[in-house]
Amino acid sequence: MATTIPSTNQELESPLAAVLRRLGDCSGFPTLSTTISDVNRVVASDSHNAQQITQVILRDVSLTTKLLQLVNSSVFGQHQGGIRTISRAVLVLGCEAVRNAAMALMMLEFSKGRSQEKSVQDELLGAFFAGVLSKALCQRLGLPNAEEAVICTMCQNLGKLVTTFFLYEESKEIASLVAAGMAEEAAATQVIRISYRKLGVGLARHWNFPDRLVEGMQSLPAREMSPPTSDGANLRLAANLANELYTVALRTSLEDKSAALHALSKRYSAVVKLDAKVLTAAIDQALIEIGHCSTTMSLSTAGSPALNAVRIWTGGTTDIEEVSANPLPEHAVAADVVENQGSTANVQNVIADGIRDVTEALTADFALNDVLRMVLETMHRGFGFSRTMIFMRDTRLNTMRARFGFGLEIEQAIPLCGFPLVSAPDVFHAAIEKSVDLVIENARSADITPRIPEWLRQGINPQSFVLLPVTHKSKAIGLLYADSVREGIKLTAEQLGFLRTLRSQVVLAFKISAATPRL
Repeated sequence: MATTIPSTNQELESPLAAVLRRLGDCSGFPTLSTTISDVNRVVASDSHNAQQITQVILRDVSLTTKLLQLVNSSVFGQHQGGIRTISRAVLVLGCEAVRNAAMALMMLEFSKGRSQEKSVQDELLGAFFAGVLSKALCQRLGLPNAEEAVICTMCQNLGKLVTTFFLYEESKEIASLVAAGMAEEAAATQVIRISYRKLGVGLARHWNFPDRLVEGMQSLPAREMSPPTSDGANLRLAANLANELYTVALRTSLEDKSAALHALSKRYSAVVKLDAKVLTAAIDQALIEIGHCSTTMSLSTAGSPALNAVRIWTGGTTDIEEVSANPLPEHAVAADVVENQGSTANVQNVIADGIRDVTEALTADFALNDVLRMVLETMHRGFGFSRTMIFMRDTRLNTMRARFGFGLEIEQAIPLCGFPLVSAPDVFHAAIEKSVDLVIENARSADITPRIPEWLRQGINPQSFVLLPVTHKSKAIGLLYADSVREGIKLTAEQLGFLRTLRSQVVLAFKISAATPRL
């Protein structure tokens, strides 16, 4: 085999930096890496809010669809179809739970569009099963942070998974060395100059994982263990136990099953009370849950060699059919259908689901901004607008200013969008003064350009936009705005009706909020 002599710069480059540089040139990795980093950065920020994490997730249509399906599954909650927008998911579950669900899905995206043989795909499915198993163990053993344990368990194999899917030739070379008798971590170090475990931890830190998740990825000592004294230590315990139990079920013969479970129970006896009944019940629970999730994840579990081996080990068979019951929310459709078809029916489902989420929020104790976010998200996803924003009246300054929104470079757009309420001959004032809904199909046409305010032209310069004034007691208190930077917006009567329904929900939210006494 020819040996490449590294340049001076490469010699000075750390092994982790060298792998990260190579991964940056791999198809799909930069986008995946950016999304994971941004989600973790937002959640880790002291000033993080629902708006920011929702915005990051909505940038990825596929992730948005699959995430809504996952948070309604048994893996990340018991809501069973009750969450239909990312905004509501963040509101109900919290930022960290949504982050954990998104992380699991993004790791499962490693294999998307890659041609490796099925045995390699099975590694990823096995990692996800081990994650689901860790949640089952946490529930049965009373360990906290079960959803975070899923991520830590999957990420214990992060270095190997990333190498397998993005540096496939190197992973085959490592496997050959292992087959010849070399330890796997030593083989990885020889081929890519860094062990799988160190690569995984390095990637986690590169992706802004919080310290407790990084701690949860670490291996436990081979012999003496101490009871966990922190969240990170509890995660580490759950992740290691789940992966070791999965390995036992995968590699141990039926004849050695009792002895293997006894040995595992004894190994962890200083920190947690285990017995064969608890361990096998957790595996059975995980098999059921991953079966329910197979449709959600677009992963087939019935033909998985690894999961079939686990099924046999637990006394089942390999010919178990996929779970026939539909695990998806009532109005949800499989992600590949949404991605490939984009039919009118699917779009209407997104809008209807959003309206239902807002309606349910309005009948409970709600914060005004949470409802406004659900409305803007529904407009953004359901109609495919480039940006959606809400303008709100500032009575002190006598202005109408954009408060928040979703879509293209929204953080930069918000500060640029605002105007004084003193009457002016433009479409924004026409909308709020006459309380009329406007659809500007071509903002750059000669006849309409004089009516486009300078701040909009100089700021974001949309190709087309929609204005829906929010009026209460004959006074404009806000304005819903949506635009397209690519093509003219053309709305059917039905679509306009949906938008007006959402606007009516905004008006109702303002009325209820104004009538609610502040304590």
